[in-house]
Amino acid sequence: MVLSRKGVIQHQACKLNTTQCKHPATMPVHPFDYTINPHVYSTAEFEALFDEKTMFQRWLDFEAALAKVQGAHGVIPQEAALEIEKKAKLKHIDLDSVREGYGKSRNSVVPLLAGLRRACNAPHGEYVHYGATTQDVIDTGEILALRDTLSLVYRDLRALEDLCLQLGIKHRATPMAARSHGQQALPTTFGLKVAVWATEIRRHINRIRHLYTIINSGQLSGAVGTFAALGPQGIEIARETMENLGLGHDPLSWHTSRDNIAELASNFAIMAMTLAKIANEIFQLQKTEIGELLEPSIAGALASSTMPHKQNPVICQRVVALSKHIRGLAATITESVAHEHERDPRSLWAEWLAIPQLCIYSGNVLHSMVNVLSGITVREDRMLENLYRQKHLITTEWLLFQLSKSLGKSKSLDKLHTLSGQAETSGISLKEAVLQDEEIGSLFTRDDLAPLDQPEQYTGQAVQIVDGTLSEIARLRKTDPKTL
Repeated sequence: MVLSRKGVIQHQACKLNTTQCKHPATMPVHPFDYTINPHVYSTAEFEALFDEKTMFQRWLDFEAALAKVQGAHGVIPQEAALEIEKKAKLKHIDLDSVREGYGKSRNSVVPLLAGLRRACNAPHGEYVHYGATTQDVIDTGEILALRDTLSLVYRDLRALEDLCLQLGIKHRATPMAARSHGQQALPTTFGLKVAVWATEIRRHINRIRHLYTIINSGQLSGAVGTFAALGPQGIEIARETMENLGLGHDPLSWHTSRDNIAELASNFAIMAMTLAKIANEIFQLQKTEIGELLEPSIAGALASSTMPHKQNPVICQRVVALSKHIRGLAATITESVAHEHERDPRSLWAEWLAIPQLCIYSGNVLHSMVNVLSGITVREDRMLENLYRQKHLITTEWLLFQLSKSLGKSKSLDKLHTLSGQAETSGISLKEAVLQDEEIGSLFTRDDLAPLDQPEQYTGQAVQIVDGTLSEIARLRKTDPKTL
């Protein structure tokens, strides 16, 4: 695609002008930008945090806060400070001129700053961005966006945790088959599975609270972190500027110290993997042959273009898919910690490009799992049916320790392994195989083996563990702040 001097878009496929071409000058090329099928991999709320104009306004807020403090300290004329504060709003900026400026400049903020200078009455615009550097503006804007992101993530994690509490309490004693190596293992309860989810979510809530305390400092220290252009009052000016923006300030520049940003990215990746694990569990248990859980579906919506009988776990699959992108973006951000000298755009730009995607994808997977757990169907009948699928085999652990009293554990393990295989091959129950065996059949009566008939009773301390775990989480929730 080429833009001609007359502003006509010439598309290689059709080479028509913009009034005829199906490829207009502004084309959505990423799902974030789609307007016909929006918010498949994003949410409007998280997109809004990283909207271009929102980003520009954060940068203008930085300039306004800086000018206000510099005016109070006499670094710039008070009249200039008031004028910059007044005009540092997008509504006062000629965005067409700014757009034209970006066509000529390779600097991220210079065209916007030029727009702010033009908006200010002369000569006040000359004091815009006085003593600051580009990275001060962009990093501080990023921190403001990340703090808003953390607030939404915290809110949604607590909503997800609450859903897990409700689900876990309701199904504290709902029996089902536990699985290991993809095979039925022993009886458990669905509530115990959900309690595991809830404890991971609780740990993520704690991590988000921690991140909110460390992702707090804005950036204002000049070109190489020395405050040279800001003068002898530079550190105090920086502190007050950040205070006006609701941020903290460290006199030691973090231009090339990105470990806090990397920690956030890493924690978002870990959180996404917890959500992917839950989504995958639902995906696996929704398989036709298992059918124990069902992701909520939209009434009347078609899941398949050719198979009308299907109810596909589309949301859970998207969560798993997005988790892969989140991991990759987190890796990019973590690698960007390795800066060179006092400024290294090769690392900075990699981070700045990855952060919006990371946050929007993370917000989407959280929102998606809140929706899933809000309407999930738990099919207790199928859980019980599957628990009985292998007849008595799923409780061989119980029988192992009964037989060990006579034969010892190692010999009993070998014996029951052989008998289990014979029972599965012949189609008889394990109970009958044991009673018919010449070596151990006389050790048990039919009544002795009655527990094999009720695998749902062999769940150990599952219910007590669920109750204790969920009760502790409920207690901790009471100490949480309602918002960040």
